[in-house]
Amino acid sequence: MSMRILTVTNIYPTPQFPARGSFVKAQVDSLIREGIESDLVYINNIDTRFAFVKKSVEILGRSCLSRYDLIHAHYGTSGVAARMQIRLPVVVSFLGSDLLGNPDDQGGKTPYSRLVVLAGRFLSNMVDAVIVKSAELRSLIPRKDNVHIIPNGVDFDRFQPEDRILARKKTGLSPGRKYILFPSNAEWTRKGFALAREAVACVRARGIDVELIPVYGKPQETVPDYMNAADAMVMTSMWEGSPNVIKESMAVNLPIVSMDVGDVREIITGTEGCFISPRDPLVIADRLEWILKWGGRTDGRKRIRHLDSRRVARRIIRIYQQIVRGKPHGIDAANRNRFV
Repeated sequence: MSMRILTVTNIYPTPQFPARGSFVKAQVDSLIREGIESDLVYINNIDTRFAFVKKSVEILGRSCLSRYDLIHAHYGTSGVAARMQIRLPVVVSFLGSDLLGNPDDQGGKTPYSRLVVLAGRFLSNMVDAVIVKSAELRSLIPRKDNVHIIPNGVDFDRFQPEDRILARKKTGLSPGRKYILFPSNAEWTRKGFALAREAVACVRARGIDVELIPVYGKPQETVPDYMNAADAMVMTSMWEGSPNVIKESMAVNLPIVSMDVGDVREIITGTEGCFISPRDPLVIADRLEWILKWGGRTDGRKRIRHLDSRRVARRIIRIYQQIVRGKPHGIDAANRNRFV
């Protein structure tokens, strides 16, 4: 059953921001490899004023003039734009902050992110199917029928274990030093960089020559090299949905210290060299020190085989097929499901 999908998203890699939304592109690419035809509408809110309005009009035109089977929107606000038309069924993937919000400097949620969360909760009842990345995200939406928990998959061909010395040559890192990977933007409050920096400073004060290296904004094809070059990864986020960097680190067997956010506990529990930590720099430092003295790699790759991007793509395609076969489509069907 060949299918043509219109992908709508406001987070997608660009030459200026090559890492932004790389997981969305990876999922689209995996669907294409499984035989799905996909066209993209990118709502570039960063560079273009009124992008939401312009792209909503474009989506409406495409839904009328082109032969698509359905629209798959990634992120809540993109789902709102996709639902402006009523002809085609809509699948929306909530990614995390569109249901959890973004923190302000006081630890609350920013006003804009509160609006995004409210819009997402309302939208969940107006689409044909919802995909969330974790059970936590599922609990945050009122809709309970046709909600699917599907974490993003991992490209096992790209994220493979590699010799650490070779990886350090590729990345320019010193062969004799210890490195802790911080896999996000150090300037984003909710990623908790200050906590990671304090923990690594504690490790350094114990006589270990270690450096914390933020890796953000780099092309996706270089990320596996940095993961293979590092001794460990630390994730100190305040909250997450289903962080891809955890699964990617598992795929290259990189040891992990993470806060108990999203589905991290479910993914890493039972893996030697991987730890869930409280938000205490001394405890984080203890676990990082253990990893650095241990010096090993994990067996994470074999533990997440079920998250191979090909398997995940096939699960999503089955959702597409169920929707396309289950006419009527569009907002009438979504509303009917809502009130039955």
